[in-house]
Amino acid sequence: MDSYLQLILKGIKPGRKAAGNSAVVAFTSALPREGVSYVTHSFAMELAKRTRRQTIIADVNTLQKVDIFHHSRVPRYCCKTDVPYLYVLQDDAGGPIEEENSQQLRPYTTGSEVDQGISNLQTLRYSFDYILLDCPSMKESGDAAFYAPAADGVVLVVESERTRKEQVRHALNTIEMAEANVLGCVLNKRRYPIPNWIYRRL
Repeated sequence: MDSYLQLILKGIKPGRKAAGNSAVVAFTSALPREGVSYVTHSFAMELAKRTRRQTIIADVNTLQKVDIFHHSRVPRYCCKTDVPYLYVLQDDAGGPIEEENSQQLRPYTTGSEVDQGISNLQTLRYSFDYILLDCPSMKESGDAAFYAPAADGVVLVVESERTRKEQVRHALNTIEMAEANVLGCVLNKRRYPIPNWIYRRL
């Protein structure tokens, strides 16, 4: 995890929250069930613990559903976890919305889900230092490619002994065609088999 974590810490740097220059990292994979959510949560916990900066995990599907165009709505949908400095975006946390002149705030608009998600992402940039996007696989959805240009970096999760080299290359090419900053790949579910000669000594 230490070496993989450097992909984020060295590849991108969070700026001033007041300027909306937080670091956004999107996680995706070539195929479904390669452990993207697990890797995203693991990275988020390590980032929050080591940097002590405000960090949030945002599932892309949730990001496209909620309406946090105004920063005053952030506390309603961003829930604290047991890990200090770490939050999770939820559909509806049920918290109070403390807004001044709330009747003057624009209502939810019927644009595309991606547009809604990117708008919400910009709002989160003003409240958090690190925003980690949990995206579906490239095979399931084009969300990762759509959000890649809005992120500061993309990490591709690769399942050991399952994902083929051609599939990884195709996924990376798709991300690069979206003019995204590819931070690297994370090898997940790697096994460490014990050689037979060691078994014989046991």
